[in-house]
Amino acid sequence: MPRPLPARLVRIAGPVAIIYPAVYLARRSGGRESTRVRAGARASAESGAESGAGPAGATRRGRPSADSTRLRQARLLEVARGIFVRRGYRGTTMDEVAAAAGVTKRTLYAWHRDKEALFRACVLIGAERFPRLSPDLLDPGGLRAVLERYVIDLHTELTREDSLGMGVLFQREAAEFPELSASIQRGHLDYMIAPLATFLRRHGLEEDGSTERTMLFVAMALSPLHNTMLVGLPLPDAAGLAAHASRCVAIFLAGRGDGLG
Repeated sequence: MPRPLPARLVRIAGPVAIIYPAVYLARRSGGRESTRVRAGARASAESGAESGAGPAGATRRGRPSADSTRLRQARLLEVARGIFVRRGYRGTTMDEVAAAAGVTKRTLYAWHRDKEALFRACVLIGAERFPRLSPDLLDPGGLRAVLERYVIDLHTELTREDSLGMGVLFQREAAEFPELSASIQRGHLDYMIAPLATFLRRHGLEEDGSTERTMLFVAMALSPLHNTMLVGLPLPDAAGLAAHASRCVAIFLAGRGDGLG
């Protein structure tokens, strides 16, 4: 059966236009970043106590290893994403995130200077899950098979409940931090469009210096998601998604005019 959009997301989505829920956000630097350096040093020591790491898991006594810290930071972001989706940006507190992730507030603030920075990081980890195609990658089934797999993987990633929730949340809360809009658009281009355009260009499917065909392909690929967000149509099941991917790629390749694939 087709997969319906979770009811709570349908209620808050409204007439949302094309959504790319998880995107790269602009790098932040400058004075405000440096104000946490000393706090970061203090937090490193207490992180070892929080993690319970023994000598084998630490670089020195009382300090967690770099790998352990990265894992704990990743877990914190996954926990925070869930809280943001459930409570919204305004309703989420740093206290709740710290408690749910099992870290102290000092550690949380050392890693993310405020709630806005935490939200940015939560969106960034979603962007890093976008599928990517190596320019020279080819499947035994040919270019058509590679592109069909890409459509399925991209749609699957962007319809994960947390990705949908983050996308709807951003649309709903955008007025509260409008400065993120340019970064969201930039990230969409950097993490989704640019890598795909490079692949398509390598195979003669995109013009030099242009991403127009790539944008059209992505729009077709994500049309089931857009229809769900705009008018509430159900998401396709696995068989329906595979059929959609096949049609999408066939139309795209036919538009090239030589029957490639």
